[in-house]
Amino acid sequence: MAQRLAKWHRLDNSAKIYPMMVNKQNQNLFRIAYEMQQPVDPTLLQQALELTLTRFPSFKVKLMKGIFWYYFDTNDMKPKIHAMDDVAYAKITHNNCNGYPFRVNWFRNMVAVDFFHAVTDGAGANEFVKSLIYTYLNLAGHNIYPDCKIKTVGSPIDPKELEDSFVANYRKVRLKDLQINSLKGKPAYRIQGILLEGNGKGILHMYCDVRKLLDICHDMHCTITELLGALLILSVYETQVKDNPAKVDDMQLFLPINLRKFFHSRTLRNFTLFSRVSADWNTDMQLETLIARIHDSLARDMDKQLLSDKIATTVRGEKFMLFRLMPLFLKKIVFNVGNVFFGKNKRTATFSNIGIVDLPEDMRAHVRHVHFTIGANPKSPFTMTAASTFGELCISFVRAFGSTDIERRFARYLTDLGIDVSVASNFWEVDHAL
Repeated sequence: MAQRLAKWHRLDNSAKIYPMMVNKQNQNLFRIAYEMQQPVDPTLLQQALELTLTRFPSFKVKLMKGIFWYYFDTNDMKPKIHAMDDVAYAKITHNNCNGYPFRVNWFRNMVAVDFFHAVTDGAGANEFVKSLIYTYLNLAGHNIYPDCKIKTVGSPIDPKELEDSFVANYRKVRLKDLQINSLKGKPAYRIQGILLEGNGKGILHMYCDVRKLLDICHDMHCTITELLGALLILSVYETQVKDNPAKVDDMQLFLPINLRKFFHSRTLRNFTLFSRVSADWNTDMQLETLIARIHDSLARDMDKQLLSDKIATTVRGEKFMLFRLMPLFLKKIVFNVGNVFFGKNKRTATFSNIGIVDLPEDMRAHVRHVHFTIGANPKSPFTMTAASTFGELCISFVRAFGSTDIERRFARYLTDLGIDVSVASNFWEVDHAL
């Protein structure tokens, strides 16, 4: 493959599902935001965006609707930055973003980039935003040394960044080895709450010292993901289910898995599968039990052979000749991937830990916080995410309803473990009281 994409190209195997799942309430958006130490200069941010796009051809695209599939075409329109909207994760449309499947927002000292999942996942987006902020800071007169941590403007483009790693790692498997049932999941408890008006989203961030949290995890023989996931399940149980656990479906916690390290991929497009952690409200509601459940689920779902079989399962459907020849409008009817794999009844909450956002040391003086968040909607009303930068862990919550009970219970669990927590919120539920 050349060091640039062809004028048009297919969506990666994972991305194909996202345009089919779009509706009035959901577009599968996620956000990476940088809170800077100084107010943002929008003129310089606009220049930085235009420069950064020259290094990331897989982002310089627009989504098009074909006869058989959606596809990406090269976008020659000028990208535009946006003053941050009052409603977080407002829908990205062809008109409001000049066709780009992402939106760069700014407000005071904040730069927040929203991505439509069809273009990339959290790992790919992380590389793009790191480069954007790095370029912005250098345009602002700060001499930032990239320290091999930034894909800088003008640096060579690795062809592997542009590949569909699902197809690249596809291998034929026997029908009996297809992982259809493990991908489908089962009915899950749905978090209850009075929805916020105007499609509003409540956003809350908790900051803590990652070293202190790691020390506690070492003492408990678990990872940060296992501990935080267990605390989330307990928080939902305490605030939503405890008084009547026998009459609700089990907890189904949705945990995305970055496949790059398992298959030595360098793609900037989607390359993610997921693990579902099932917990019984009646028997599993102890911290140690939940940590073990998450550990076992991730150990099972991170087995490379199983991951390879799941890749084969997702790609096999795309390669089925009858399905390939089916017009797009019929694919939408029969495919129904949103309900088969990611349906509204198949998960209670999502928890995605993007890990370390590895920035050059020279950026420490200019970046206050880094947030990674996933949009919520009435069908999937609660998400939790985590990202660590310069020794700080930011745990973020997004919800489509007004109550902050789950976050409050979660913070109490952390403080009971000896973790000092500071909190920031958009206070949507206060400013837009029902």
